[in-house]
Amino acid sequence: MNDDRSSGSDSSKRSAQVATAKRGAECVYEALLDAGIELLVGLPGTQTLPLDRTVAAREGMTYVMARHETAIPHIAWGHYETSGEVAATLTVPGPGETNAMHGLKNAAEDGVPIVHIAADVDPDDRGRSPIHEIDPGTYDDVLKENVVVTRPFELPGAVRRGIEIALTPPYGPVRLGVPSGFLDREIEAPISATEPERSTYDNEGAYGRATELLAESRWPVVYAGGGTRRTAEGSRIVRALAETLDAPVLCSHKGKGVFPGDDPRFLGVTGSHTPAGVWRVLEQADCVLALGTDFDGVTTGHWELPMGESIVQIDLDPGAIGRSYDAEIGIVADATDAGDRLVAELNDFDLSSIEGWNGEAVASNVREEYFEQLNDQGLFNDGPPLPTPAVLRAVRDTIPRGTPVVTDVGGFRLWSMQAFDAYDPQAFVTAGSWAGMGTGLPGAIGAAFTNENQIVCLTGDGGLLMCTQELHTAAEHDLDVVVLVSVNDDYGIISKSMHTEYGPEARFRWDSPDFVAIAEGFGCRATHVETTSELREATEAALDQSGPDVISVAVDPDEPAAPEVGDYESAIDL
Repeated sequence: MNDDRSSGSDSSKRSAQVATAKRGAECVYEALLDAGIELLVGLPGTQTLPLDRTVAAREGMTYVMARHETAIPHIAWGHYETSGEVAATLTVPGPGETNAMHGLKNAAEDGVPIVHIAADVDPDDRGRSPIHEIDPGTYDDVLKENVVVTRPFELPGAVRRGIEIALTPPYGPVRLGVPSGFLDREIEAPISATEPERSTYDNEGAYGRATELLAESRWPVVYAGGGTRRTAEGSRIVRALAETLDAPVLCSHKGKGVFPGDDPRFLGVTGSHTPAGVWRVLEQADCVLALGTDFDGVTTGHWELPMGESIVQIDLDPGAIGRSYDAEIGIVADATDAGDRLVAELNDFDLSSIEGWNGEAVASNVREEYFEQLNDQGLFNDGPPLPTPAVLRAVRDTIPRGTPVVTDVGGFRLWSMQAFDAYDPQAFVTAGSWAGMGTGLPGAIGAAFTNENQIVCLTGDGGLLMCTQELHTAAEHDLDVVVLVSVNDDYGIISKSMHTEYGPEARFRWDSPDFVAIAEGFGCRATHVETTSELREATEAALDQSGPDVISVAVDPDEPAAPEVGDYESAIDL
């Protein structure tokens, strides 16, 4: 996943200057503020207290105390995805930081910048089994970069360098391993920053070949990946390319929302749940223009989806080009820069003379067929119990168009890829290829800290049980979050996979707890609904009030899985 927006930080332009002696915690705090980072998410521990106290005592930064370290990076992730504002995170070493690895890896896969500060074991104690000791290299695989401070003199420069790396495209989480003893001692050292080097690539020949291939294409498709979410004007450039080429638009999980779901050119989202008609479109396509995607396994149905006769792939990461699908032409560049160049060059061709498909008609036919299939299977019934597509339609029809929606991972998320329209990238947030459960509620909490709108969280009973304690965080801060939890007493995706492999009796079922009682115990309002009319009424009431609400929705445990709808062999004739 890639991103090419500038961070807005000018710290890389600072010349070295001599600092007066300051406590290490103050060095970290001031470097974060200088970079425009005004939210710190943590969970106080003995090793982190110097920085916890520094932030709490100042007015320039908001401190959010999560209830479990797993939620900490997810809060920062949701905060960035809906606002574009970077947050810092703080944990104790060992147990605290290993709990946070899930969220750090999710951020790394999604290209989300986080400045993660670990109050590490002091160097003199390392190897003697102090409390929470762990090899700092443990975290290398879940980060963009791991910056480990070993001497006090290094701290100011290392902190600023780590922040620069996190905020330099392609974005990602950077760990600052700062020994806890350094945070509470006086440090005098030059304040300096090293701007990370950015590679440049010669794409001149590739642009020419790509323009010619696209101009000659009769059945092109524009594919919007997560890189179009990160670039400055992703929505504009995807629309411009689709209109120029008269092409339908497909999105990856992370690209969903970049192109409006109610636009007649919107074809759908790729993955194991990809509708039948989309398969046929991709089988017939003679050229797929892929922007900001590495074609990961989650969004390609483990690389089973066809991807046209030829691919023009644009990505900031040269390693992504041709890694999963052979690319006839690769361009290493920001999606907006490359898209503008292609549109300008394509305008020199008479594309109207090429007889091909009508992008609007193709996409509209596919979408209509898909929703007819859902209706024919009774998946828009009013309940009880409610099918997930009916839940999603009721929510979409009830909440305002610009309401940010954060989803957890589960069966309902697969349904939401096709059956829940998104209109703006910052108004639809979901995890990408890491696809770990328990992201929804903390992500919504992060979104709520700087968003003037109500935040809607779509989660399942399995996912919510992994982060239920964060309802207490939402209640403490009186956040405007509406949590809709689909209750089917089951790990639905797993049970449906079990049916396929081992028969209909094989499933993981449980009796879900009383989420209304749990939510009320944490200080939230809560209600239980079983029909679409009750759901609409409860959602409207929640949106009219401040503070957190939980709506428990009884969902049919025997509904089909999203990937089971339709057979691509019987899809419409294009």
